[in-house]
Amino acid sequence: MVLKNIPGRGTPLYRNAGFSFNTIEDSEEAFREELRSPQSSVHFIYTRFGNPTIIETEAQIAGIEGSRWALLTASGMAAIDTALSIFQRGRDTGTWLFFSEIYGGTSTYADTVLAKKRGIAIARFQPQTGKERFDLGKLAEALDTIKPGLLFFEPVTNPLLIVIDGKKVIEIAKKRGIPVIVDNTFATPLLWRPLEDGADIVIHSATKYLAGHGDITAGVVCGNDGVLRDGAFLYRKLVGNIVSPDDAYRLGNQLKTLPLRFSRQCEKALLLAKKLAKHRAVHGVRYPGLKHHPTHREAVNLFADKGSGALITFELNGGKRACDRFIKKVSGAVAYSPTLGDPETILIHVPTVFTQERFPFPGMLRLSVGFTDFEEVQRSIFTALDEL
Repeated sequence: MVLKNIPGRGTPLYRNAGFSFNTIEDSEEAFREELRSPQSSVHFIYTRFGNPTIIETEAQIAGIEGSRWALLTASGMAAIDTALSIFQRGRDTGTWLFFSEIYGGTSTYADTVLAKKRGIAIARFQPQTGKERFDLGKLAEALDTIKPGLLFFEPVTNPLLIVIDGKKVIEIAKKRGIPVIVDNTFATPLLWRPLEDGADIVIHSATKYLAGHGDITAGVVCGNDGVLRDGAFLYRKLVGNIVSPDDAYRLGNQLKTLPLRFSRQCEKALLLAKKLAKHRAVHGVRYPGLKHHPTHREAVNLFADKGSGALITFELNGGKRACDRFIKKVSGAVAYSPTLGDPETILIHVPTVFTQERFPFPGMLRLSVGFTDFEEVQRSIFTALDEL
């Protein structure tokens, strides 16, 4: 829904909690239409139901994602909760299958909220034993055995950066009539649009690349099906997962530079990954754009020549001690921060943030390449590596 006849070059910021009516008849019509199809009336009622500023930014995202609708939420986790709510059917929900290599918050949510509180059976599809890649032939077998009511995956895993042939995954699921949700945060619509390949729902942590400045917390659910849209809107209205008008307004402005920002981040990440792979202080580099990456072929198939993302995971010789020294030496140019997609280049120590049990690689760092001060960042990184 794009608002018409609004003067100026941008949508005004509507901070209203509630909106006024001229007559009782107007309010009756608005509430009647709201019950029939959430946020479909010609009159706004209450910001938790819908807000002009939020709807305009949702229209921007739908245009970028190539979807018929988009729904903004207060965070990426709120987007996941809202998207998954659409497919919950009480005792008839059945088993849901998640790829094992997904965002840790999503995995914990599946175990603690979906399984323990809502009684949904959760199964996981694992990578090939001893390899950082998924066997999609085994996926077909798993779907035939488990017969899940839903499949959830991320095309680029965190933090190992395993690329999954998302087109093939959707094709396999659709042959069996299984709905598919894709968390496309890392790839963004600039590398891949899952809805065009048959996904039912696409979600993003808009906190990351869509906003791209590290100062907004938001999520978004995108889709084409009208019935799924109504279910998502109704759940958001009742639970209150909606983003604030202020954050929607700022996100709308930041979206305008997404193609410029993200293309630069991908370009610089590839350059940096190539140099890191040649340095004697580096034990190994995981970046899908490098030909030696175990899922480079999947990345080429899925993303073509659009890029390979803006994250690099690499290991230092010397383990955690080397990482401690490296982090201190680059701290003036590269901050230690447990997020990604910011303008500045930032890093984390993977075993500390994601636990040593899951990732027993003491020298592993994940680098989120920014779009500012790249020469300074590069100089700082390789000066520190040379000293190591």
